[in-house]
Amino acid sequence: MMYFNKIRMHPIMIPIIIYLIATAQLAHYSIIIGSLLIHELGHIAVAKWTGLKMTSCTILPYGGEIKIKNLLLAPTHHQWLIAIAGPLATAILYLVAQPFQFPGQAFFNEVQLTILALNLIPILPLDGGQALKSILPKRYHEMLLALSISLSTLFIVVTFDQLHLALIFTFIALQNIRSWQYRKYEEAFYKIVTKQLTLP
Repeated sequence: MMYFNKIRMHPIMIPIIIYLIATAQLAHYSIIIGSLLIHELGHIAVAKWTGLKMTSCTILPYGGEIKIKNLLLAPTHHQWLIAIAGPLATAILYLVAQPFQFPGQAFFNEVQLTILALNLIPILPLDGGQALKSILPKRYHEMLLALSISLSTLFIVVTFDQLHLALIFTFIALQNIRSWQYRKYEEAFYKIVTKQLTLP
């Protein structure tokens, strides 16, 4: 099993990497990328365990965006488990590292707690939002998306004095706006696939 050829980095990560390299913070760069990979591998491992196939994984500042074939048709509990697997992997990584002392530990802890806190926020496309979406009746999905747009926009204002967080929430808001624009296509696709699967 080799998934690494399906993992790529989103262009939004490039300025962050350039900044860390330019300021000689290669150790910080390694911690960030390694932490994000562990987070995503949590999702990938549980997806494989449930029998679903990952088609791509894009590393983002808050975690990543995984494309899983037929995820919307998977049982609700499988969708929920896949959603929480990333935060769980991050939490385990944080706890396992605590008994040890190593250079950059304070930054390491900050990265894990930031990734964990961000992904537990119940807005899309964060893991908290995906977990909530998996247990909500489908008729509420559009409402959750609208709420996610509103809250991510609010978080931009609240975190404006912390540029890195404000940029992350700006990216999240733009993702949600794009999802809102394409929501009817996703709904139509879901209905078509569901109908095909129920045909005798």
